[in-house]
Amino acid sequence: MRTILTVPIKHPVNRWRLLGRALRRRCPQCGGGGVFSGWFKMNERCPTCGLPSDRVVGHFVGAVGFNTIFSFGILLIVLLLGTWAMYPDIDVPVLLAACFATALFVPMLFWPFSQGLWQAFDLAWRPAEESELDPRYTATLPGSPTAPTPR
Repeated sequence: MRTILTVPIKHPVNRWRLLGRALRRRCPQCGGGGVFSGWFKMNERCPTCGLPSDRVVGHFVGAVGFNTIFSFGILLIVLLLGTWAMYPDIDVPVLLAACFATALFVPMLFWPFSQGLWQAFDLAWRPAEESELDPRYTATLPGSPTAPTPR
């Protein structure tokens, strides 16, 4: 039986950097592009560092949760601001139309960001291990035994 050693990376990525990369739809681990093949589809692995998009079974559930929380928050803001703007003569059909449009479009617009943010949060809680990444990428990390020595 073969055992695989999991070695944590010596220099995990700064949490703010993880979030910034995720909000730009880039790989939170390395900052490389090409993580998404479309608006709704995240590639299986990052083309730069090889980080899997689903690090554990059911990983996408966190992204669904982020998307739901964000969408309901925006819906609540639209409902409250709409009610406040129309008070005391609230035009219910207009308010319902605004809420319906928000409930329909915000989750679709936020979906790739929720995927990236969830991956960034996961990496902040559980830093990537060398076994999850492409060996060519880990060889260039500072502190790696095969990393080039600075001059």
